[in-house]
Amino acid sequence: MKRRDFFKTAATGTLSLALLKQSRATAVDTLAGELLKNDYHEEAFWKFVRRQFLLPEDYAYFNTGGLGASPTLVLDSVEEKMRRREIKPAPGIDHHEWEIAKAKVADLFGAGPDEIALTNTTTEGNNIVINGLPLKRGDEIITSTHEHVGLSIPLLNKMERDGVVVKTFEPDMENGPGNVDRIEKLITPRTRLIFVSHITCTTGQRMPAKEICELAKVKRIWTAFDGAQVVGNLPIDVKDYGCDFYTTSGHKWMIGPKRTGALYVRKEMLDVCRPVTVGAYSTRANDLKEGKIEMHPTAQRYEYATQNDALYVGLGVAIDFLNQIGMQRVWAHNRHLAEMTVKGLKDIPSVELLSPQQEAYRTSLITFKPKRKLYNNVSSELTQRGFRVRTVSEADLGGVRVSHHLYNNQTEVENLLQMIENVT
Repeated sequence: MKRRDFFKTAATGTLSLALLKQSRATAVDTLAGELLKNDYHEEAFWKFVRRQFLLPEDYAYFNTGGLGASPTLVLDSVEEKMRRREIKPAPGIDHHEWEIAKAKVADLFGAGPDEIALTNTTTEGNNIVINGLPLKRGDEIITSTHEHVGLSIPLLNKMERDGVVVKTFEPDMENGPGNVDRIEKLITPRTRLIFVSHITCTTGQRMPAKEICELAKVKRIWTAFDGAQVVGNLPIDVKDYGCDFYTTSGHKWMIGPKRTGALYVRKEMLDVCRPVTVGAYSTRANDLKEGKIEMHPTAQRYEYATQNDALYVGLGVAIDFLNQIGMQRVWAHNRHLAEMTVKGLKDIPSVELLSPQQEAYRTSLITFKPKRKLYNNVSSELTQRGFRVRTVSEADLGGVRVSHHLYNNQTEVENLLQMIENVT
């Protein structure tokens, strides 16, 4: 298919289900060819990307931090897989396609496939870590005051149920590396785990992951990161960070099907973090009569029971979609739009920027606080006018968050800034 013909087809929708049924690989390769033959203007390139989603032209979706949109290629792959499964229904999963999806996730993490478990959400991964580690009454966990409920509630539950101590620090918004110092001040001989968001859901602050892990290694403390706002947003490398655990969702920045996620467990930690919920596929061998169980030697031990593997086929296609664009290019695009928003907000006297002062620790999530109006009223007014944003009530910030991803563009940002000025 010639590029001009492909663009003409895409203008009326996206890759057809018929093409997808012919071959998912063919569909992705065709998309890749059109994306990478980029002698078009940058704006035209991103407009083409936007047309792969069902988002209306007059709807500016700035809430990927809450839930990402999926391209129709992903939606079609899920439908096609589910329909195939219904022709001859069978229990279990398609292990071949499951492992392919897992390998793609592992590559995105910079990890080995044996260290990846496919989960339902970031929250599930967080619970696996918190409840699976051998933490005793009085043991301490360090986290921040800016955590999403997907982490804070599992921590509170562990505290109430098992008597662990949860210690918090207020993020340093002026100096990114200062967060390492704040964590260090909380460490005692009882500290067992540091568990924080790699990028906070509140202000989009990037925590210095590698430096936190270096500190923890010296102190012989486990490290875990909630990466719900990271994977699919920017390139990551869990091996370079040196963390023990890393969790994420597939349905935010990874633009995958809803109710998908992944957990990284460093291979040396597999026998330390005991699975809490187990079932079929969690073990290599089991015998109820003999009272014997042998957990699966890989992170598959954290997977269990019947799954809708069509969702994870879709997740694999979503990763292909991101990789064909290139994660560095996605990240550069997102950051460019975010910094446009930062610059514009600084010129609006009726709002206060809540995101980090240092650009190096800002990301594609930018949060501001209205000075004269209630934040939830401002958020509602923006949403009513076609700009979907998100309120930030966590840590009593009273802010409004704007998430920028690959389907957003400069015109939307300019229009949003004008509307913010009008409604604040």
